[in-house]
Amino acid sequence: MHTGVMAMQVTDAAYDVLKEHGQPMEVQDLLDETLRKLGQDREARQVARIYTDINLDVRFQYRGNSMWGLKDWLPKAVAKGSTSRAGSDDDEDNGDTEEDEG
Repeated sequence: MHTGVMAMQVTDAAYDVLKEHGQPMEVQDLLDETLRKLGQDREARQVARIYTDINLDVRFQYRGNSMWGLKDWLPKAVAKGSTSRAGSDDDEDNGDTEEDEG
């Protein structure tokens, strides 16, 4: 039971660190800052646990080259644009098909 609560606090601290930093961070810096925020010493087991928790938390995104960021930072316009584009293409195709058949 205690582990789940602690994991939440750890990932919340890591989330806050990234949010305050405002851009992706190198994983070791993120781990160090998270431990500092939690007031804990850097121990191999602690670092491994935080890294695992970050990997499992959907709010975080691996950016490559040991860099981690927040999924919140992904451009929402791109996702909306591609969805809208697919939707309008489908609408146009359906309209053309109905006209051809009708």
